[in-house]
Amino acid sequence: MAAAVSAFQPWLIDKLKSLKTDENVFGSYISGILESEDTIDEKKDALEELLSEIVDKDISAHVNEIIDKWEVCKPKEESPKSAADVDIQLAKLLESQSLATTTRREYTDEEKKIREAILSQYSQLPDNEEDEENDSDTEGQDLVKNTNALDVAAAARERREQARLEAQRKKDKDKEDREKQKTLKEEKKEKRKTQKGERKR
Repeated sequence: MAAAVSAFQPWLIDKLKSLKTDENVFGSYISGILESEDTIDEKKDALEELLSEIVDKDISAHVNEIIDKWEVCKPKEESPKSAADVDIQLAKLLESQSLATTTRREYTDEEKKIREAILSQYSQLPDNEEDEENDSDTEGQDLVKNTNALDVAAAARERREQARLEAQRKKDKDKEDREKQKTLKEEKKEKRKTQKGERKR
């Protein structure tokens, strides 16, 4: 993905500048959408929603331009290997594994005695002790639950939500700034009219 980012990022920055918006906030949000595992349609929907906050017209054209540029810039996935290559690699792998398992270690007489003593000691455990051990093992398995995928999805969702909020804040601030500029412009215009009127008298 690094190659895609290096080629795509400058283009995206120029594109956002041409749309007169903050390339840092919106750029990272757009990159996040494009790099996600979503389908093209989902990416287009997300981009349309985002761009509707920036521009008033030609939203679909801008979205398609961004998607097309991303598709051109992103690195191509390796072509799938032929079935023959896969079979050869699998055969080599199985060969190396079978070779590794055929070499058996020879124990000395003393090691054999120690091993037998340990085995006999464990084979003499009372039946209820073995049951207790089995119970504790299954209890431990019930308690442990892998939440990695959920954590990653939640973190990604949180990042997207944060970027969306930042984008909204930026949009609101831009709108507020435009309103202020408009008001100032009108005040200056009014002031000039007043001054012209006074000069005529």
